[in-house]
Amino acid sequence: MLSLISRFNGLNLSYHRAITCHRISSSPQSRRITLEDKIGIRPKPKRPMSAFLKFSSNIVRPNLIKDNPSLPITQVTKIAAERWKSVDDDTKKKLAKEYQDEMVGYRAAMVEYLKELSTVDSKLLEKHDPKLRKEKLALKKKRFELGCPKRPLTAYLSYLQTRRSEQGNVPYKDWVSKMAEVWKNLDASEKAKYVQRYEHDKAAFVQQMAAWEKKMRDSGNAHLLNTGTQQNAASGGIGGSKSIKPKSSGSTKDS
Repeated sequence: MLSLISRFNGLNLSYHRAITCHRISSSPQSRRITLEDKIGIRPKPKRPMSAFLKFSSNIVRPNLIKDNPSLPITQVTKIAAERWKSVDDDTKKKLAKEYQDEMVGYRAAMVEYLKELSTVDSKLLEKHDPKLRKEKLALKKKRFELGCPKRPLTAYLSYLQTRRSEQGNVPYKDWVSKMAEVWKNLDASEKAKYVQRYEHDKAAFVQQMAAWEKKMRDSGNAHLLNTGTQQNAASGGIGGSKSIKPKSSGSTKDS
């Protein structure tokens, strides 16, 4: 997963949320209801606190609340922010290093978490979690920028592409339905050309993907591999995408 480090101008809101969540979860009678609880799937790994939040929650807040139990959260936040300004660089670097190390473990845990989710649960979580959706889009963009190989079109989709100019004003859904029938009844020798091209492109894709994944691991970008593995690269699916392994030549889709 890509790390989205908190900006200082958003610390007040984040700290307010952290304190609120702590107060709710610390009650023996109640526990914070997470998004995963609401949609009925197991909880995600807990994201580590940033350097400032760790300083606020573990160092500043306990002493303030101990001496002033009724101190408003807004006041706690202001005091923590002021004290953070005077923290020495060594302490800040130490807390920042702890955060970075914890983020490495968090990213790895998130990859495993997403791997183990069913397709339905994964889509459900992404639908209800804008932050996760944003992170996945950022991950996809970064993979593209670093030259992630693109999966080849299936035999059917490649054929469809060659006929695209014939669509005219026909609604796409109707046109695709018509092309599916055309593909189904296409001469076997004609269809074989597209299938063979797809098999050739897929073999090249598997090799390119293996080389790219090795490059990412060697350059310290293993987290960009997300749920993509050599196994689903061989079957055509990368990052949890639908497999592109072709079906029989009589199928309208080869995915």
